[in-house]
Amino acid sequence: MIDIALIQMEIREGQKELNLKNGLSFLKDLTVKEPLPDIVCLPELFTTGYDLHNVQKIAEPLIGDTINKIREISKNNFIVIGTILEEKDVKFYNTAFILDKGGEIIGKYSKIHLFSPMLEKEYLTPGDSISVFSISDFPDLKIGLAVCYDLRFPELFRAMALQGANIIFVPSEFPNPKNEAWKILLKARAIENQVFIVGINRVGRGRSDSFFGNSMITNGYTHYQLGTNTAVKRFKIDLSSLEEIRRTLPLLKDRRNDLYKFSFTK
Repeated sequence: MIDIALIQMEIREGQKELNLKNGLSFLKDLTVKEPLPDIVCLPELFTTGYDLHNVQKIAEPLIGDTINKIREISKNNFIVIGTILEEKDVKFYNTAFILDKGGEIIGKYSKIHLFSPMLEKEYLTPGDSISVFSISDFPDLKIGLAVCYDLRFPELFRAMALQGANIIFVPSEFPNPKNEAWKILLKARAIENQVFIVGINRVGRGRSDSFFGNSMITNGYTHYQLGTNTAVKRFKIDLSSLEEIRRTLPLLKDRRNDLYKFSFTK
C-alpha cells in the first residue's frame, strides 16, 4: 500500500513568500501525524501561480530556495512532488520534481504542452523529454510525471505506461468551467493505460480564472476525490489492484507496434 497525501491549496498570484509559507505549513502539519504519508503532492506552480509577467523575478533554479526549504521538513519523512517556475540557462520552465525521503531530487519533468490562454507559450520554454522514475523505498513503484494541460495529450501517458509507470502524478491548475473535463480526462488516462493517475488541483481565484479543486486519485474504476475548498487528505492505494486489471484486459500487450504504418483509405 502507498499512502498519498494531497495538498489542495489556494495560491496567491505572484506572492511567492506567502504561498511557500502556506505550502510549508501544510507539510509541517503532516509531520506530526503518525503514521507519516509516503508521498505528498502539491499543485502546479504552488509558490507563484501564473504570474508569468514577472517570471524573471520569481523563477529560481531547481535547487533553490523552494526545494531547500521543503527539504528541511520532508527529509527522512516523505517524498514530495510539485512544480515550480524553474530558471535554467536564461530560459524558464514549468518543472515538476520528485524529492525523495533523503532530500535528493530523483526525478524532474518540464511541461511539454504549454497552455496559451495562461500565456505559457509567451514566457516559458517547453520540455523535450519524459522519463519514469524508481524510488528505492518502494521497489514496485514506477512514477511518471505530467502537468495540467498535458492531460489532453494521451500519447504522453501511453509512452510513460510503456516505460513501466504504474502511477502518474499530474500537478495542475485546471480552471473553471472545466470541472467535468478534468474528471473525465483523469479517469480516461487511467483506464486506457491501466495505471493510477493522481491529479492535484488548486482552489480559489487567480487574476483571471477561478479554480475548482476536485483533486483525484483514480485507477479508472476506483476514485478518491476532494471537494472545492482548501484541504489536505490522505488516501491509500494498492498497486496490486492493477495486476488484475491488466491480466483481465492486457491493453499494453495487445497494442500494435506497427500502428502508424497502417494505410488510410479515402
